[in-house]
Amino acid sequence: MKKLLVFSLGLVLAVFLASATFAYADDVQEPFPTAGDAYCSATNGCGTLPAGGMTAPMWTTGDYVMSALFDTGQPSINSLTYNFNIWDDLGGGNNETVGYWVNGVEIGTVTVNDCNYCASNVNFSGSFNFASISAQGGGYTLELILQNTIPPGGGSIAFDDGGEATLSNSSGSSVPEPGSILLFGSGVLGIAGFMRRKINL
Repeated sequence: MKKLLVFSLGLVLAVFLASATFAYADDVQEPFPTAGDAYCSATNGCGTLPAGGMTAPMWTTGDYVMSALFDTGQPSINSLTYNFNIWDDLGGGNNETVGYWVNGVEIGTVTVNDCNYCASNVNFSGSFNFASISAQGGGYTLELILQNTIPPGGGSIAFDDGGEATLSNSSGSSVPEPGSILLFGSGVLGIAGFMRRKINL
């Protein structure tokens, strides 16, 4: 009788485990550009973005700001939402195109327009959808890279501290939400307790 009961409860548990589904945390926010991120300007050298400040002025193709490698728990992502500020001091009819990169793959661009040497912060926000990009080396790296060189006298841009990116996977990530883990764990413990009581009868 006990063997039959144990077998029956084991079968119920197996069915429960096979049919269990988790709610996945699809969106992960990451500060970028943010204090401590590395940058390089062909004219003004390399450094790290200071807290509450900005990078050195940039106007040359390849100048960039780059995040440190970070782990979101997502095996891959296919969209990104951004919100950051750029110090715009462009003039003379010159615009700068900035590429947004994830793990060495360009996912889109933003255009910083000539503002007649206004020397002011301009906000950029929006989103990019793209073919799935897998985590590499344990996570992701974000970069903003200048795509064209502004001629002498045409001004410059700089990246401000305080930006944010949201990395998303529309098909679900590998990180179960805490509520789902708690619910699943409670169910397993409940069944285990029930089995133990029945076996001891």
